[in-house]
Amino acid sequence: MTRIDWIEQARRRQDALLRDLSSLLAIPSVKDEASAGPNAPLGRESARALAWTLELAGKHGLSTAEIEGIVGYADYDGPESLADGKDSKDDYIAVLSHVDVVPASGEWTSPPFVPTIRNGRLYARGALDDKGPALAAFYGMLIVKELGLPLRHRVRLIFGTDEETGMSCMDAYNRHERPPLAGFTPDADFPIVHAEKGQINTAMTLRLSGSNEGEAELRLCGFRSGFAANMVPDAAEAIVHGSPERLAAVVSEFWSFCSANGLNGTTSTDLQLSECSTVLRMAGKSAHGMMPEIGVNAGLRLLEFLGSQPLGGDDERFVRGAVELLVPDTSGEALGISCRDEATGALTVNVGLLRYAPTAGEAFFQLNIRFPACANGEQLVGKLEERLRPYGFQLTPPTLKPPHEVPAEHPMIRALQRIYTEQTGHTATLLSTGGGTYACKLPGCVAFGPLFPGEEDTAHQPDESISIDSLLRATALYAEAIYELANIDYGKEP
Repeated sequence: MTRIDWIEQARRRQDALLRDLSSLLAIPSVKDEASAGPNAPLGRESARALAWTLELAGKHGLSTAEIEGIVGYADYDGPESLADGKDSKDDYIAVLSHVDVVPASGEWTSPPFVPTIRNGRLYARGALDDKGPALAAFYGMLIVKELGLPLRHRVRLIFGTDEETGMSCMDAYNRHERPPLAGFTPDADFPIVHAEKGQINTAMTLRLSGSNEGEAELRLCGFRSGFAANMVPDAAEAIVHGSPERLAAVVSEFWSFCSANGLNGTTSTDLQLSECSTVLRMAGKSAHGMMPEIGVNAGLRLLEFLGSQPLGGDDERFVRGAVELLVPDTSGEALGISCRDEATGALTVNVGLLRYAPTAGEAFFQLNIRFPACANGEQLVGKLEERLRPYGFQLTPPTLKPPHEVPAEHPMIRALQRIYTEQTGHTATLLSTGGGTYACKLPGCVAFGPLFPGEEDTAHQPDESISIDSLLRATALYAEAIYELANIDYGKEP
């Protein structure tokens, strides 16, 4: 067979890829239970993004199916003339992507759901995580289809709508479908991410007594920060009540705290109420929950300041829990769960949602904990419960995801390493990640791109973007990967 110039094939389809991708990026597919309905369990826009993607696949001659309204897939069997030479029709290679996105918080140069090209980059929420890579993989499969290349196994593109908030979509998929022979998700880094940390998702909740012990000079009447458990919150707001004199001191001390720590904050005070109030607002820096150390958690920094103020009762208990257990580090040392190993690195703790509404009886911190392969999730939960008990906090029933690893000798990994090295000229080192991808939900699956070594990771941040050149290079890699993986005999060494 004539050698295929995969990158040239990708470039030929650049205009069509960017056109389709822009249409998908314009759908604000953030999970929204308020707009949920019978045909949209995770919200109207999530369902619209899934329907749009399956419709696109259908237009290109792929057979499609939808499962429980939250996940779908598109199948390609290869040239019909070769059908008799295929292995079992039930066997398939999977490419797993998601069309849901995290909320578009922070300040954007251009509207997050109005895709915009500037200086060779496409800007929009989901451009990198994960709509851009999803359509790069889709167009990679179209290259294989349009070239009429022979396939030993079926190729299945799977599209989920709940990757960012729990992966219930993949649980639904597994209830109805058998697992693939092998596969990859374009939702991490190149070269190949073959191992993932485990995760614990839970909340530290404080049972409020309704008391304000003693005569506290200041009352915390509300606190709010964060939009998603797997994002570092970049904004926080606290409402405090007190005398005009006390509030004046709070404002002065707040400005000093911000100045001393290189933080940005604002205040507003209402002296017309029967009891004076001040709103304190803190700005931080968003980041993906798998790397909380590179962000600035606005909620924790604001609580750190409030820890220096004369609070009492439930207010003091809520703030003290944050200051002593969560503010000190992102490694879990203060929580008594710090650990690390050589393969998957250190445990991390992201506090993505912070809420305090005493009149509504609400007080919690949502935790997204990512732990290395050397640790046991149940044991970590036990240590957490023991550490929290003296502070009066309890854990909500945790969701546990075990660590995931595909051995280096797996035939799929060997094939992906060869493809990456041949196309890029660089060594295909095996990586691990603290991120949780769909790969962990199916055996024999890894993460393959889309971020090339040295590129800035803008996922979950304002002005999320992807390089158009990188998008095309990824498309070329995905095309060859789909072709090669669909022709491996998985019962033998390649």
